[in-house]
Amino acid sequence: MTGREPAWRILAQELLASSEREKGKGERATSYLLSPLGARMNRVLVCGTLETAESNGRDGAPSFLRARLTDPTGIVEITAGTFQPRAMDQLAAWKVPAPAIVVGRVHVPRSGDGVVHPSIQAEALRGISPTELRLAFADAVEHTARRIRLIRSLQSSAGRTDAEESTPSPKWVAAARTALERYPSVSPESFLKPLGNVIAFAESLDHPLPRNATSVEVTAPARRGSLSTQPSPTDPSAADRARESAFLDIIDQLADSSSDGCADLREAFQRAAQRGLREATAEELLNRLEESGVVEEPMVGRLRRT
Repeated sequence: MTGREPAWRILAQELLASSEREKGKGERATSYLLSPLGARMNRVLVCGTLETAESNGRDGAPSFLRARLTDPTGIVEITAGTFQPRAMDQLAAWKVPAPAIVVGRVHVPRSGDGVVHPSIQAEALRGISPTELRLAFADAVEHTARRIRLIRSLQSSAGRTDAEESTPSPKWVAAARTALERYPSVSPESFLKPLGNVIAFAESLDHPLPRNATSVEVTAPARRGSLSTQPSPTDPSAADRARESAFLDIIDQLADSSSDGCADLREAFQRAAQRGLREATAEELLNRLEESGVVEEPMVGRLRRT
């Protein structure tokens, strides 16, 4: 089965700083937007406060809707048109600014002066609770931090392959190398203060960030801080691999019995709990499986093997 492009967990600053486009060969080749940190984006997952949408149609019949989604690093434009009926209906029903998670394709129209203005053509969106918002920000912080570590490692080692061992996917290494070529003046440090803003905001939502997000040495902007360039955690142990296998079995069972070939995320966590896997452990397993390319989330809350 051919899987869809994975949705990169990304923050507004990195998306808006991206200007290098790539297009494959062939009539239906996939297009990408490469970020300064090496995110090779076709689809993305973003979160933040989604405002109500504005209609761009005439005579009360909108051709597409446009809304703004704000996270602590910037503002991203979210659109949906007649070719995205599900997302268009969801945007039309969005009545007040509120926390949301959005999955969609990166849209990169180029203005007459050649400037790129990235936006997101939504595929699906939904409102989320403060807990879910913290989890989504934790993902975005962790993924951004790993990209920064990889870029800094490649810069310090002059692009030698020893940096490959500290990242879960060779695709990340290849994209990071291309980013260094396309953005020769990129400064990973310019992304640190905004990353601290995300951590400070997430920690203000009643509870600290979950998972490993706060283990990266980033401080809020009012304090000095730096991002550690220490290698990522060691390879999973045999016990971790066994837990991964059990979690994959759950995803396969749920996907086989579903109408769309995908497993429901919440039901997967419930079954994992029945097998003795705590939710935090299941979250870590899912992160690792997604980053290694074994599992993808083609739409919010739906999982499948790639």
